[in-house]
Amino acid sequence: MRIAKVEYPELDVPLYRARLEEFGRDGRGCLKAKGRRGIEQFNVFFFDTLGFHGNADDYYDPRNSYLNDVIERRTGIPITLSTVYCEVARLAGLRAYGVGFPGHFLVKCVLAEGDVIVDPFNTRTVSRDDCQELLNSFSPGGPPVSDEMFEIAGARDILSRMLNNLRRIHAGRGEFARAVQWVEMDIDLRPESPHNFRERGMLYVQMEEFGKALSDLERYTRLVPASPDLSQVREQIQLIRKLLSHLN
Repeated sequence: MRIAKVEYPELDVPLYRARLEEFGRDGRGCLKAKGRRGIEQFNVFFFDTLGFHGNADDYYDPRNSYLNDVIERRTGIPITLSTVYCEVARLAGLRAYGVGFPGHFLVKCVLAEGDVIVDPFNTRTVSRDDCQELLNSFSPGGPPVSDEMFEIAGARDILSRMLNNLRRIHAGRGEFARAVQWVEMDIDLRPESPHNFRERGMLYVQMEEFGKALSDLERYTRLVPASPDLSQVREQIQLIRKLLSHLN
């Protein structure tokens, strides 16, 4: 709820925590079997009874990224739906973890007889072949699906990915100051990541905050001197310097 608290400062976090716990209790009551059959029963509860589903009609609505809104509206994007799924499943007694699959967040349910991959956005379990099709839809001609793509995502990685989603949404809407807000949260979260300085610098260019943009972009070139995009960033730096010289 850390991200939601930024949008809703008065958010009653314990209320939503209690709602998730209620979902978990109800979910546990629906589990009559173990193993894969138990996952199927939980999916019926989560997707059919509770009604959670992907918001394909309005994917870039910022509310899809706020967990309180996802819980209230029962819809969201892959990463937020997966986060809610994992929490409710855990409370129901299952071992479910977020998976940072490229381009589309998934859930891995760990069982003694083997893992089951769930796609909460599309309300179904998926096979490895399904995941290859999904990957091809994002990256035609890209690499084959590998085990590394199903590694469990840490809490910090999940939060960072959510912040990056919000940055892109607000930048795409021309709301550059809001986008900067999310980048700065990610800088606090991952101070070791240089790419956030590039992102913030480019947003400052859009805001005509050229001094701040220059500082961020120069810092990026110092931190990542061998980056493939270094020539483009240096070109942008030269343009900013020219603009600043004319303004002064």
